[in-house]
Amino acid sequence: MNAYSPTAPSQNPQPTLPRTEEPTAEQRRRAVRAIASAAADATECAELLEALGLSPEEGRGIPSQLPSQRDR
Repeated sequence: MNAYSPTAPSQNPQPTLPRTEEPTAEQRRRAVRAIASAAADATECAELLEALGLSPEEGRGIPSQLPSQRDR
């Protein structure tokens, strides 16, 4: 086995992940709502949100930022 072999052990076993920006509040809100709609029950929803570092409150819209009924 040589250094150029695809099966050679890596000198740096920890993968380097690309640096990304934190999701916006709107992205987090949409993620919470998507998880809630796809979860089988409340327990599963809570577990998924916890695993992703999200809270149920993030899924609620801020009334001043939501379109009013007449705008729909």
